[in-house]
Amino acid sequence: MSNPSKDPRSDLADHGLHRVLRPASVAVVGASSDPTKRGHQVLVALEEAGYAGEVFPVNPRGGAIRGLPVHASLEELPGTPDLALVCTPAATAPEVVAACGRKGVAGAVILAVGFREAGPEGMDLEARTLAAARAGGVRLVGPNTSGILNLPMGLNLIGARGVRPGSLSLLVQSGNMALALMNEVTRRSADGIALAIGVGNQADLGFAEYLDFLGDDDATRAVVVYVEAFHDGRAFLEVAARVSSTTPVLVVKGGRSGAGKEAARSHTGAVAGEYERLQAGFRQAGIVEVVRTDELLHLAEMLAHQPPVEAGRGVAILSDGGGQGTLAADRFEEAGVLLARPGAATRDGLRALLGSAAAVGNPVDLAGAADADPEVFLRALAILADDPEVGGVVLVGLFGGYGLRFSEELTPGERAAAEAMADLMRDVSKPLVVHSMYAGAASPSLDRLREARVPVVESLEVACRCLEEAWRRGRRPDGPAPSWPPPREDPPSGLVVTATERVEALRTEGRTTLTEPEARELLAAAGATLPPAVLCLDEEAVRHAVTQRTGPLALKVVSSRIPHKTEAGGVALGVEGPEAAVEAYRRITGAARAFLGEGGDPVDGVLVSSMMPPPLAELLVGASRDPDLGPVLTVGAGGIWVEILADVTHRVLPVTRADIETMLDELRIRPLLEGARGRPPAARERIVDEIQAVARCLLAHPALAEVEINPLFVYPDGARAVDARIFLEEEA
Repeated sequence: MSNPSKDPRSDLADHGLHRVLRPASVAVVGASSDPTKRGHQVLVALEEAGYAGEVFPVNPRGGAIRGLPVHASLEELPGTPDLALVCTPAATAPEVVAACGRKGVAGAVILAVGFREAGPEGMDLEARTLAAARAGGVRLVGPNTSGILNLPMGLNLIGARGVRPGSLSLLVQSGNMALALMNEVTRRSADGIALAIGVGNQADLGFAEYLDFLGDDDATRAVVVYVEAFHDGRAFLEVAARVSSTTPVLVVKGGRSGAGKEAARSHTGAVAGEYERLQAGFRQAGIVEVVRTDELLHLAEMLAHQPPVEAGRGVAILSDGGGQGTLAADRFEEAGVLLARPGAATRDGLRALLGSAAAVGNPVDLAGAADADPEVFLRALAILADDPEVGGVVLVGLFGGYGLRFSEELTPGERAAAEAMADLMRDVSKPLVVHSMYAGAASPSLDRLREARVPVVESLEVACRCLEEAWRRGRRPDGPAPSWPPPREDPPSGLVVTATERVEALRTEGRTTLTEPEARELLAAAGATLPPAVLCLDEEAVRHAVTQRTGPLALKVVSSRIPHKTEAGGVALGVEGPEAAVEAYRRITGAARAFLGEGGDPVDGVLVSSMMPPPLAELLVGASRDPDLGPVLTVGAGGIWVEILADVTHRVLPVTRADIETMLDELRIRPLLEGARGRPPAARERIVDEIQAVARCLLAHPALAEVEINPLFVYPDGARAVDARIFLEEEA
């Protein structure tokens, strides 16, 4: 079985959306006798789909449509429908929804366009519609929605025709995408659709609430999501983390190219684009992101019906051609998927079956042995499936086409092999995916595999991606359940008090940027390690500071208006001696004043500290608030080349120490942290401590918008925050 049992935490009969998504009765407001109108087409669709609930056509003209009496208004209905499908123009929505509330209708599906997407007037109309819904206790689907399809109960409010019932549910923000997916499933799969929901503008109900319902729906074995914008991305991720533990969740994100448009006042802001942060959240929540639409159906089938690869086991490639087997091996290695190492008994058995010319490692190449007998595929698969190192298999090549290419006499044996292969892999609970160059042809053998819910794929790359995701699903922490979000860490009480006092003081000054000494104070309270530094307000203070230190010094200008000191000429490094320090003070403060221009705020002094020894590596550590996802952590290669290198990784906060370790492993500069070219490794535990301090600092107070250390110098014995920035949220 591909999925563990559904989470028994809630009975869908008690779910808040039960009457909306499983309505026992439906009112069609704006019912029509005109076949070109949606108010007529939906009545036909409900009848053809076999909807067993009551249907109440509503139209002031009365009469009858398709044998159903038409009621003049919702108030005149003989009963209370669970759901209303609103087919009337957008301008009528507030009053129709208000009438639904007075009648006790649980939900209203608003098809019309002309709301938020149409500009200020539409936004006002949507706000009034939502207000009416909340006043009357009505849940809104849409507006600007394609509708709801619940095929197991015959509820077709989308009007789709010829769609086969099945186990894949769709949660989409595009009517055309929903139609394309439904058509593809019906045309290319033995599976079908359970529920399809058009979320529309999400004026009320959003992706998170729909997914929460689908996660406990027994008919749904996988959920496919097409999203352009979330109403509440963080809520969606938190629901997905629960749902994906039992029901695979696949997401196609539209509008990826619009990421990262915010003004970058910090390096974190420059490298932490909206889409990249969302991708990190997808991974944390156990979501499978799909970029190529040609992968979507096959991945959904694979995850819905094939078991995951058991943790610790690898995948095997069984091919009837060396070239394609090699390409498959390359694809898996590039994706980081473990290739199984068949044992000696497995290799001996394959060699006895296939002869000395066959390759019996991994990939396994049949070397033409199946040309006269396709059932050799079955016998070879049985040997591989019996190997404890093999967790799943991709079949590569001509299977399904032997009867078409060589002789029709081969078709019965090929068909029998197909049936037996599906049964074999089901019995050992190992996933199987079949790549076939004949996937688009009429092949009884491939039809048998599809009927057994084995993905049959024409693209070698897509077939490999299917087994890759089955392998990844088996490697998730603690079985299939993701570890996000972890319990939130309570910050030290002193940090909260310090941050609150500092923020309140800055608010009275109208500032949104902390100076570096102020940022250092908050970060130190959160547990960050910063080298000693002294704030000097004049030349005499600089002279005194120099006499208290040995070796070269660093001088940095202090100003809440200059977050990037180097760009303003506000940094002097390697300064030695009092006179040189005073000259550096004059130079960098003068450059800072020129940078600020006439009328700019005065420079607040300079920060004097001893030069740090050369580090093993420089890191960027930043935490910021995404408007949709909330607090997000960014870690990457630091220093002055942050934007150019763009070697960063992200996580939605909160995170565990293990999460931070994984983030470090994802960086391209990882070898520098592990000790490249004979250098000692960096103190990873101490690096994790510093990263945790940045996250803790942001989480300690909601008015902090961004917290950044760049660079964080890392050494074999520790890590030091060399520069720090903190920004406050703009006041509403």
